[in-house]
Amino acid sequence: MIQQTTNNERVSDSHSNLYAIILAQVVCFVNAFSGYVIARRAYQKPFEKFVSIVLGSMSLRIMIVGGISWWCLAIMGLPQLAYSLSLAIGVFVYLFAEIIYFHVLSDRIRLRDKEQNSN
Repeated sequence: MIQQTTNNERVSDSHSNLYAIILAQVVCFVNAFSGYVIARRAYQKPFEKFVSIVLGSMSLRIMIVGGISWWCLAIMGLPQLAYSLSLAIGVFVYLFAEIIYFHVLSDRIRLRDKEQNSN
């Protein structure tokens, strides 16, 4: 943030909309990437365990995103509209991609479990 001053008075003391948008997208990306890492680690588990780990991590991660968002809006004073809209769009897009990835991964796990049980 670049602070502009005129006669030793602050003209702008708040964060820009672009900063809020970028920060919201970083939060969304970190959330989705951590979901990917958790899913890859749970891949070796049986299907039921995989599903419980993935769904449990989703609920925990969304609470963490809520806490981070509260901190960004209430404590840091980011522009609410820019941050909220960017976060909503980012969560929707990343969650959609994450669900598709989890679906593909769960199909692989079911096939693997079926092959192990038939042998």
